[in-house]
Amino acid sequence: MFENLGMKPAATGTVSVKFDASGTLSDLRARLDADARDLRSPLYANLDPATFHLTAEAAEKKFSVVGELRQAKIEPVAIAATMPLDAGKVLSTGSLDQNTPVNATVRLPRSSVNFIRQFVPAIEQLDGSAALDVAVGGTIARPVFSGSGDININVARFANQTLPALTNYEGRLVFRDNTLTLEKFGGDLAGGPFKLGGRVVFTKLTEANLDLTLRAESVLVARNDSLTARADANIKITGPLTGALVKGDVALTNSHFLKNIDIIPIGLPGRPAPEPPSSTPALSIPNPPLRDWKFDITIKSKDPFLINGNLATGKAIIDMKLNGTGLHPGLQGQVRLENFDATLPFSTLSVQYGFLYFTPDDPLNPRIELHGTSLIRDYTVSVYVYGTSLAPEAVFSSEPPLPQEDIISLLATGTTRQELTGSGNVLASRAALLLVKQLYTKFFKKGEPTKSDSFFSRLDVEFTTANERTGRQSATATYKLTDSVVLVGDVGVAGDYRGLVKYLIRFR
Repeated sequence: MFENLGMKPAATGTVSVKFDASGTLSDLRARLDADARDLRSPLYANLDPATFHLTAEAAEKKFSVVGELRQAKIEPVAIAATMPLDAGKVLSTGSLDQNTPVNATVRLPRSSVNFIRQFVPAIEQLDGSAALDVAVGGTIARPVFSGSGDININVARFANQTLPALTNYEGRLVFRDNTLTLEKFGGDLAGGPFKLGGRVVFTKLTEANLDLTLRAESVLVARNDSLTARADANIKITGPLTGALVKGDVALTNSHFLKNIDIIPIGLPGRPAPEPPSSTPALSIPNPPLRDWKFDITIKSKDPFLINGNLATGKAIIDMKLNGTGLHPGLQGQVRLENFDATLPFSTLSVQYGFLYFTPDDPLNPRIELHGTSLIRDYTVSVYVYGTSLAPEAVFSSEPPLPQEDIISLLATGTTRQELTGSGNVLASRAALLLVKQLYTKFFKKGEPTKSDSFFSRLDVEFTTANERTGRQSATATYKLTDSVVLVGDVGVAGDYRGLVKYLIRFR
């Protein structure tokens, strides 16, 4: 039947229907009996088959419905409803009187919540129970609720280990008059407690007003191999369901980013470079009701966001606001870098100031403003980075002055272009020292953040074909005690050696 109508069925199974009707529209007598067996949903392949029985009857200007849903993983769900019905009046006016009395019940005896895994295969483990007993009275315009529902989840774990586990969750909903109250609604997300409280007022049976408060303490909001982010939250959700206002504060705490990057990917020859993303992901919620919700959330750092790795260490201070709507959200504010050191292969770049500025018109492409300096051999190099994260620009300068190309070469290799092209030994010594540094970090300092004052960051070794003093091949080692005091030692092929202490005076 659905195929003939050009539609896809929401479920498959066997349905039998019996319908009898007699009388006139003003005195309608009708009865419908429907039985559905072996019901399956193409959207949920893991869902066990269900059966559903429904009896609907209209007589003496009253309409009643009784139904029961059975499925292997839960207790039978029973529904029942009665209301006055004047079919002739409804057809003549084209609508149902909003003052029509209603009387309905929905009951689910206590059942295991493990059946939810059939709808959400991403849940690997789920242990708990749920029950529901709700009655609806009053009228369509002014419904009156009674009853309660509760759910307890001892543990819920996802197959994706980066998602936080939910434990010790207890939820109790109380229905009274036209109000749904959240008496108890909270648990732990990866050790961080959260609690949702408040109420939902149904001004009509089809219209709801929200008055909810969410409080959380150090809940895990993101986690992967590199990132761990926790947050405190104090958020209120108020207004109609179709256009609620979400307002409050989120404070990041106990958060860090740890990432080690192989400068030389040992054992992976010929590995292609990663391709840049083809497009920027959209920050938008296109579906109602969240599409039309309004946001006014302040996002700050309760304590600094730590950045650790073999190439960079430092702290990030966040001061931002999320506003706009779900369809067009706006992210505005800044991220300030503090005590940030970027470790390059042969130098360390100390950032004096660094900012990321976020704007509502392009929230995922922040503007960069960063200034840093690096002391390399006898040179002071300044780097200024500007532009956006998708199109950054950099300007280099040095004292004593060097061309831009030489400064870049100095930062990357510790030598100028002329020194690299003048001798293959220089290039070989650079590569050998880089390899030794990486092997040392990989085997002896694995998992530890790089320190800008470590032994290898202060040491430099160079092999030359013609020493400036002797004119012969030699090896020179330089060790920086401080920014001004440097130890220098060289050994020639004939066995001669020399040691120096250099004191550097920089003029500005």
